[in-house]
Amino acid sequence: MDNFVRSPTFEVGVHKWYVGMYPHGNKYSTDCISLYLCLGASDELRLESKKVFVMTLSILDQKNGKHLTATSGLWVCNNGCGWGWADFFGLKKLKDPSGGYVVGSSCIVKADLTIIGSSNDG
Repeated sequence: MDNFVRSPTFEVGVHKWYVGMYPHGNKYSTDCISLYLCLGASDELRLESKKVFVMTLSILDQKNGKHLTATSGLWVCNNGCGWGWADFFGLKKLKDPSGGYVVGSSCIVKADLTIIGSSNDG
């Protein structure tokens, strides 16, 4: 696995997003996978626009159906670009062949994003 992997861009609530992953951890965590939901580089919210989301990121267990999942609320405004976890899950357990999280060289990450509310003060 490389130092940084990103998903194809997808659209939720007229904004473009992608999932970013540091398979060996980022600068804040070296023994865990780091996983983030990111606002696309070409997509920014207007200064006065704010949105509330609930995000769920999961690493799918391809053998046993016991997925690793974390959920968080987000208050997204124009100055943010990524939200998630530096220590999403330990690398030792992630790479354990009996776990089913990495099969061959593939790890499947699922992102669920729900818009809870929005404001436009402009």
